[in-house]
Amino acid sequence: MSESVQSKTVCNFCKQAVSNENFLVVVEANSPSEFYDWKTTIVFYCGLHYMKSYANTKGINLESHSDFNEKTKSQGIGERPELIIDGKIRTDYLNLRQLSYNSRYDGYFSSKIGKTLRKGRLKDSKEYLSNIKGWIVPKLERENIQTSYSF
Repeated sequence: MSESVQSKTVCNFCKQAVSNENFLVVVEANSPSEFYDWKTTIVFYCGLHYMKSYANTKGINLESHSDFNEKTKSQGIGERPELIIDGKIRTDYLNLRQLSYNSRYDGYFSSKIGKTLRKGRLKDSKEYLSNIKGWIVPKLERENIQTSYSF
């Protein structure tokens, strides 16, 4: 008896997230103590693409940061958001986005922003991404969506 193997659905957002993760590995290997602003930004874009992949499975297109904000928060008492995301994961995503913004625009080259803080932002961003992936990837896989790619 032959068993039919159902192929997984290609997910371009997941593919981009994996590509970004691979790029982060290269940047960290080649510049272990530099470019924390860009490393944190890369981590954010991984999270963004995973979030977009999840939204896409629900038929929702996230076009901007404000679009994410509007579609993932309750619109009033007793009203559900358009895109339901675990509250902690939503907070982690918002924190990840803010860390990326801060890394790029909050006086990165200021003497007040030390290397320790930049390293800490990167560490925190990776933790947020891990939480986001841990929540989203199993849901995508249950939908038979491909989440791992080789380049």
